[in-house]
Amino acid sequence: MELENACQTSSDQLKGVNFDAFIAVSGYESRSSFLATQINTSAIPKKIVLAFAEKKELLYRELNDKKYKELGFTFVEAPSHNPQQLPEIMDDIIEDISKDDVNILIDYSSMPKIWYSEILNYFNSQEDLSNVNLWFSYSPSSFIKSISSISNKYHDPIKPTALSNKPIALILGLGYEKGRTEDISKQLNAQVTYAFYANPSVDNRYVNEVLSNNESVLKKISNEKIIPYTIFDLNSVSETLTQLCINLRMDHQVLLVPVGPKPFTLMCFILASRYPDIKICRVSTIINSAATDHAAHGELLVYKVEFTTEETDY
Repeated sequence: MELENACQTSSDQLKGVNFDAFIAVSGYESRSSFLATQINTSAIPKKIVLAFAEKKELLYRELNDKKYKELGFTFVEAPSHNPQQLPEIMDDIIEDISKDDVNILIDYSSMPKIWYSEILNYFNSQEDLSNVNLWFSYSPSSFIKSISSISNKYHDPIKPTALSNKPIALILGLGYEKGRTEDISKQLNAQVTYAFYANPSVDNRYVNEVLSNNESVLKKISNEKIIPYTIFDLNSVSETLTQLCINLRMDHQVLLVPVGPKPFTLMCFILASRYPDIKICRVSTIINSAATDHAAHGELLVYKVEFTTEETDY
């Protein structure tokens, strides 16, 4: 299949869609079950909740499990670092749907990056389906101060496999944890670096921490290469990111490093689905302190991704 179209939609549209499946996550964050409690799930035939194999006793995990059981979700235990069950889950969903247009709701608010990357890769590799609509929903969290005892864990090579001798153009998606982008920048000999950060965001305190905790990296980047975006307008984020990468890939090997937030990471994965020569370094956190809750702020950011078997020129 090919990724035909992707765009942000109103969260109100979720109420008018007859979903064939809902994939959710049960973790220790209270926002893990927020979406499931905001919509009517009773008419959705396939409801799967990926329950973290780790940290089962922390914070809101037991309460989230209870909510999903009450809503009739089927539980699949899944290690946070391993997406190997996702293709089988998707196969099971597709086999039970006997129609051309498929609608799947995915709550990635508490989902590890590798999981929603794997879902996109799954449909990129399918050849026997007609049309599939993936509705990615994200619940921004209320502000909490960043944790200082955090370091990076790299799941993909920090230096991309060279397709040519082109110099590297590094595009950072800034999070608000101190030192993470500085660590990445030190490992790469990028000819040019751009930095995206959410401003405005849900809370101005988040923006202030992004700028403060990434100060050592930002002072090395010229102002025109520091790009603010509104977290509420993902269409604009996608357009700006796509145009920049299209321009850069002519003379550079483009490397995307999305540290945060998750909607920006989703935009990067979608872009890489369209342009395989654009590489992504997937980075997660190693937290050396107790887990903290991320409560839902109340908004839902919904992004619809349409796959089709029809050939499309980009």
